[in-house]
Amino acid sequence: MVSLELPMMSSHKQLKRFDQPDSTSTDRFLRSRQGFTLLELMLVLAILAIMAGLAIPTLDSMITSRRLIQSIERLQNELLEARVTAMKTGQAQVFRATIQGSGYSITPWLSGNESQDASAGATVTTQGGVIQTERTNTGQVATSGVDTSGSGKNLDTDVWFMGVETLVDARNALELQKAGEVVPTGGATTTAGAISTPLLLYPDGSTTTAQIILADTRGRRMAIQLRGVTGRSTSLRLSPVDASTVSPVAQ
Repeated sequence: MVSLELPMMSSHKQLKRFDQPDSTSTDRFLRSRQGFTLLELMLVLAILAIMAGLAIPTLDSMITSRRLIQSIERLQNELLEARVTAMKTGQAQVFRATIQGSGYSITPWLSGNESQDASAGATVTTQGGVIQTERTNTGQVATSGVDTSGSGKNLDTDVWFMGVETLVDARNALELQKAGEVVPTGGATTTAGAISTPLLLYPDGSTTTAQIILADTRGRRMAIQLRGVTGRSTSLRLSPVDASTVSPVAQ
């Protein structure tokens, strides 16, 4: 029995050694797969290029759309602030914009009666230029040395004024005549490079009834509508237009 068991044990050991992997050949195989082939690298680069080509236009569109929304929100807030300023100082404020441009201004309305009608904080015209009034220690209103001539602003990049539509009523026409302005026969200003008809914000909280239309490079449009009697403003989206038909003027 002993002589039969010894060969079986030896055979078992041989089988066990045969089943063990060759470590040398395994290491050689792993070393050969540590890098990428040129075909694999080109395939990955091609996939990344396709994904970037699809993502970049979408990202650019989202950024441009956000700039349009930000411009509308900022302009709406500035008009609200100008309305509050008019109510506080007793002096109307005026909004003007460059059509198909990004420049605009919100300044005190100088009609010639500011020194008699306005309170502290109003802007008046004197021999020294355009300056602001202030309240003295005795409670009187006097001119200060503050120069308010610099008031130009701009919309965000790739956003411009497509048009400013105003309803010129009797009150608006009278104010324009007092200031020596030309009373427009039509309500809309859409000529490229032209300055829009003055949009007034009055001390009693009312405004010129108007619609300010902004557009971006992709033809998307948004508008701010001002209701004359209440002076309240609302923003809304308008239907897009062909961007190739309208382009901003050089600033």
